[in-house]
Amino acid sequence: MIIKAGMFSVVGRPNAGKSTLVNALCGAKIAIVSDKPQTTRTRITGVLNEDDCQMVFLDTPGLHKPHNRLGDYMVKIVRDTVAEVDAALLLAEPVPRVGIPEQALIERIKENGVPAILIINKIDTLERRDDLLPIIAAYADLCPWEAVVPVSAKTGEGLPELLTELKKLCIDSPQLFPDGMISDQPERARVAEIIREKILDNRG
Repeated sequence: MIIKAGMFSVVGRPNAGKSTLVNALCGAKIAIVSDKPQTTRTRITGVLNEDDCQMVFLDTPGLHKPHNRLGDYMVKIVRDTVAEVDAALLLAEPVPRVGIPEQALIERIKENGVPAILIINKIDTLERRDDLLPIIAAYADLCPWEAVVPVSAKTGEGLPELLTELKKLCIDSPQLFPDGMISDQPERARVAEIIREKILDNRG
C-alpha cells in the first residue's frame, strides 16, 4: 500500500531531550529517559502511524567526545544515521549560542545534503517567549533549515506544529512498518532497557 512516509533522525547533544521527544511523538515509551549522559547507547526506532502517513524516528545517542570504544561506537551511530534519512531533526538547548556538538552535527547535515529542522527544546524553562529570538538568531544562518520549531517534549507544547512540518517532508512510499508496530525493538529488549533506566535512576 502506498502512503506518505518519512524517516527522521533525531540528533543532538547528550540530555537534549531526544528520547523524551521520540516517546512523546510516538505516544509510547520507545526509549528510556534519564538525566545521566549517554543513556541511549544504540539507535532506537520509534514509529508513529496516522491514517495516511507513517513517520519513523531514529533516536540516536548524544553526540559527545568519545573516551572509549563504546563512545566511538555511539558517535559513529550518530554520524551514520544523519546520512540515511529523509530529514534530520536537530534538538538544541534553549540558550542563545551554538555549542561544539551542535556545530559538528550541522556540518554533518550539510555534508550529506539532507533537509533539516531545528527543534528548540525545553521552552517550558524559558521565562518569556521573547527569549526564543536570540536562540533562533544564533542558528539562523548556519543551515538552510526547513523549519524552526520551539517545543517542550516534556509538556507537549509545540508538538502539533512539529508534526505539521514533518508531514511536509514525507513522500509517497510503501508502508515501512506494519500497522500497530511502534518500534523495531523486540519486547524483551524494551523490557531490558526499562530495567536499565530504573538502575540509572537509583544511582542518584
